[in-house]
Amino acid sequence: MTRLTGSRVVRQLPSLLGPFVVLALVWELAAGVLLDPRFFPPPSVTLPLAAELYLDGDFLTHAAASVRRIVLATAIGASAGIAVGIVAGWSHRARLLVNPHLAVLYPLPKIALLPVMFALFGLTETVRVLTMALAVFLLVAINTMGGVRSIEDVHVEAALDNGAGTFDLYREVILPGARPQIFSSLSMGFSVGFALLVVIEMLAAESGLGYVIWNSWQLFTIPRMYVAVFSINVLGVLFVHGTEILGDALTPWEGTYQP
Repeated sequence: MTRLTGSRVVRQLPSLLGPFVVLALVWELAAGVLLDPRFFPPPSVTLPLAAELYLDGDFLTHAAASVRRIVLATAIGASAGIAVGIVAGWSHRARLLVNPHLAVLYPLPKIALLPVMFALFGLTETVRVLTMALAVFLLVAINTMGGVRSIEDVHVEAALDNGAGTFDLYREVILPGARPQIFSSLSMGFSVGFALLVVIEMLAAESGLGYVIWNSWQLFTIPRMYVAVFSINVLGVLFVHGTEILGDALTPWEGTYQP
């Protein structure tokens, strides 16, 4: 599987890198002609600065802080979401209990809860992570529940006819059947999580790439700001598309995986 996943990554590199290359070329040509270089410094300025900031500055520390938050939030939210989604998707009683709460919380902008959570628990790292984890949890729980409910009865009946117990049924039928939706929701969860991460770090953090973006704008160090924007974009692409590639590799029966 490792070899096949690696070959898929190689095949997708042109489509992933293409937009960055085109944008960089257009930006470089337009800087100073159509764009004010004070606000839109060309890549020939920002790329060398990026290397300098990561090698000699504190950018690596800020990037590590952002990665730590998004990974922790996704791990918490996804693990809880998968558990709730599988149980609620399979059990009618659990679904009746869970559905009303999901219906109320899902449409709520999660960033709106940040001041409330800070008021309750203080200006802590836990609140920053839990706010993102809640958004990931809702996405994963709803999609996992839908994945479980989409499993055809014939697969369940075949497992039961062959003597599968409750644990075997979850392990051999329900979890694999919901796996495509789980990985799809994980990919969306990373996407939403990164958006929340930037806003949270802008508003209520003293580290992270979102903090660097806002701090650089306030100090009018625009090239530094673009280095942070580009960094968060690259991280987002890696996590979102990396999750999609892993999901395709683990669900070859879906037909999207090509060895």
